[in-house]
Amino acid sequence: MLYIENPDLSMLIQNLTKLRHLYLDNINIFTHGYNWSKVVSSFLPNLQSLSLTSCNLSGPLDSSLAKLKHLSVIRLDGNTFSSQIPESFADLPNLTVFSLQQCNLSGLLPYKIFQVPTLKTVDLYSNELLEGPLPDTMHALELENLILSDTRVGGRVPDSIGSLKMLSRLELSGCGFTGPIPESMQNLTRLQYLDLSANQFTGSVPSFQLSKNHLVWVNLYLNNLTGGIPSSHWEGFDTLEYLNLASNYLTGRFPESFLTLKSLGELDLSNNSFSGNINDPSNVSSYKLYTMDLSSNKFEGPIPGFIFKLAALSTLKLSSNKFTGRVDLHMFGRLKELQALDLSYNNLTVSVDGSESASASLSEISTLKLASCNMQQFPDLKNRSRLWDLDLSYNQLSGEIPNWIWEVGNGFLRSLNLSHNRFCSLQKPYTFPFLLDVLDLHSNHLDGEIPIPPKRVYILDYSSNNFRSSIPVDFGNVLTSTFFFSVSNNNLVGPIPQSICNASSLAVLDLSNNSLNGSLPSCLATKTLKVLNLRGNNLTGVVLDVFPESCGLQTLDLSRNHLQGPLPQTLVKCKDLTVLNLGSNSLQIIDIASNRFSGVLLPTLFTSFQGIVNKAQSGLSYLYFKHPANSAIYYQDSVSVVLKGNNRELEKILNTFTSIDFSNNSFQGAIPVTVGDLKLIFLVNLSHNALTGPVPVSVGKLKVLESLDLSVNKLSGSIPQQLAGLSFLSSLNLSYNELSGRIPHGSKFQTFTEFSFIGNQGLCGMPLNKSCNVNATSEFPRETDKNGSDLYVSIGLGFVVGFVMIVGPLVLLKRWRTWCNNHVDGLFSRITKTMNEQKGVRAHEGSTLF
Repeated sequence: MLYIENPDLSMLIQNLTKLRHLYLDNINIFTHGYNWSKVVSSFLPNLQSLSLTSCNLSGPLDSSLAKLKHLSVIRLDGNTFSSQIPESFADLPNLTVFSLQQCNLSGLLPYKIFQVPTLKTVDLYSNELLEGPLPDTMHALELENLILSDTRVGGRVPDSIGSLKMLSRLELSGCGFTGPIPESMQNLTRLQYLDLSANQFTGSVPSFQLSKNHLVWVNLYLNNLTGGIPSSHWEGFDTLEYLNLASNYLTGRFPESFLTLKSLGELDLSNNSFSGNINDPSNVSSYKLYTMDLSSNKFEGPIPGFIFKLAALSTLKLSSNKFTGRVDLHMFGRLKELQALDLSYNNLTVSVDGSESASASLSEISTLKLASCNMQQFPDLKNRSRLWDLDLSYNQLSGEIPNWIWEVGNGFLRSLNLSHNRFCSLQKPYTFPFLLDVLDLHSNHLDGEIPIPPKRVYILDYSSNNFRSSIPVDFGNVLTSTFFFSVSNNNLVGPIPQSICNASSLAVLDLSNNSLNGSLPSCLATKTLKVLNLRGNNLTGVVLDVFPESCGLQTLDLSRNHLQGPLPQTLVKCKDLTVLNLGSNSLQIIDIASNRFSGVLLPTLFTSFQGIVNKAQSGLSYLYFKHPANSAIYYQDSVSVVLKGNNRELEKILNTFTSIDFSNNSFQGAIPVTVGDLKLIFLVNLSHNALTGPVPVSVGKLKVLESLDLSVNKLSGSIPQQLAGLSFLSSLNLSYNELSGRIPHGSKFQTFTEFSFIGNQGLCGMPLNKSCNVNATSEFPRETDKNGSDLYVSIGLGFVVGFVMIVGPLVLLKRWRTWCNNHVDGLFSRITKTMNEQKGVRAHEGSTLF
């Protein structure tokens, strides 16, 4: 870039008044705001072409440029105007080129610009704040290039697009377009470049037969297109070089006409629903095809033979289909240019021929993915000097991992996935490649000490093996570049080394389900961590209250340890937590069970759980973490919950599932009434603590509650009748408290067994085998309702009292005493029944209040 020291543009052009073409591209002109446009319009009245791309111009676009009535070409790409486009530009009568790429433009797309009859090019690429629909009518009939990709322009593409007969380049990628692709586009006979990718277009793919002599590039990737692709629609496109229909909902059979396109170099049909066998056509003339991606469809049958006739093929992806049969890996050696091969996740059995000719095949291969291919023998890849990405996961490979594997690619191996096999050890001696980015050995039978990885590794997964050592003291020093590290589900012992603090790039750290002991390093509250899972160990001590303002944690699982002390107050700074959170954020699951946490549950605790109080879900999905810059760094959240009385491991947690588990701790005090604010809660487990006071009536507000466990506490008082109105409650445990009074009546409560209530000496009524006496009425409300039911009960009780006073002196007589026992007890029973019926009516009416 050329830097001009003089910041005044006027000094450059004030003596060039007759200048007609000004090109100062890539010169850093130091101007102030929009003064530059006034300078140009003042000093260059005859200007026809203005090109100031990447000149560090700033400030809003000024309408003064519209004074240049001879101006035909405007190119101002790569500046920062941060403004709307003045409609006055449409008043330029000779405008042919209007290009403002990447200028941070905003506001509405000016309709009038498409009414300029001389216009040939509109290029507003990558102005992400520019919005609005295309006009219904366009009079720019000379328009050749319309480029609006990566803007917010959207809505339906008008049928008038078909009137632009001269249009050769149409780029609308990454916008907000909806509805069908207009059939009128079939009239664009000069169309060469078409990119409608990453929108929400629906309907079928139209035929572009009228432009088959010109079309070079067609990209319809990532839309909602449906239906089949008639083979006849794609016959005779001899100029077509690129065709991408991936990530739609297309169905039907593979269009054989694609294999007759003589210039086609890249074909991508991945992530659709194409199905059936792929036949071997008699005429295969796509000799230039170098990339073919058919992955993630429903293709069946054997791998088609025509593939081995595509001599220029360098990338072949057939993964995630239903291809069947046995295939020898060396057969792909016929494709001399092949660099990337992916056969993963089919019903194939890939065999490895040990012959000398086979070992010499695939000499150019750089990416080889054979996951879930029923392989039982490790392929001989010793001499593959270009191999850098190898995936042999989900096979039946066993024994030692050969140490020569670390030398393939001349030591430049970047990614190795051997997970889900039966390997028991690593052959020694071994030296990991220095450039290894991804090492995935999880779900094998690897034993002994943890292998020390290279310092460069970004993703390291040793989980679900049989490693039995402690974590080396300096292990964290080799994780300085690591984003993902998991060694969960092993048999590790000893403390978490303090050197883990040096792993400053970690986003995911999973050490769960081992036998680690000792205290938590304070650095684990570091701002880089998104997932911290230490569940199921023997960790002790307190959780240090040092979470920073910049805390980025999304998942924090400390359950099933021996931690103690109060919950850290600084956790409220972790605003993104979804699996454990104690602050105002998008919480869904809180599990701190089986530790030694103590203290009182404050009323503000539950009101801060916004994810359970009022979170609105946009659709069903699973809780997970995916690194924004690297989709390979993926962590699927899981949690162990006591659901309906049974311990359940949820491997995938729906984003609608919400739960609180504070069980097996030492919490004291009353259950806050604010628990009733958790409107979306499914599961509440506060069992095995030292909680006192009553069961809050507000629990009756939890209308979607399915499981409630308050057992083994010191709760007292009666069971609120409102619990009988929870229609989804299918698991209830109130056992071993100090509750008293009658167990509420209700159809839901009749489904619970005595085990839900045992251990409460003061409880009576069904399902306990303990009848209630007249004093067991503490659960009944005393307010008088509008039906006067309390008056009815009072009259009944008054009659009993008066009757007893009259006949009292006679009860000493035997027969009067017998009569009294037989009739007065019956009267009490009838009165009690009446009270229960009235109580039930009030409970039913009251339930509608919540």
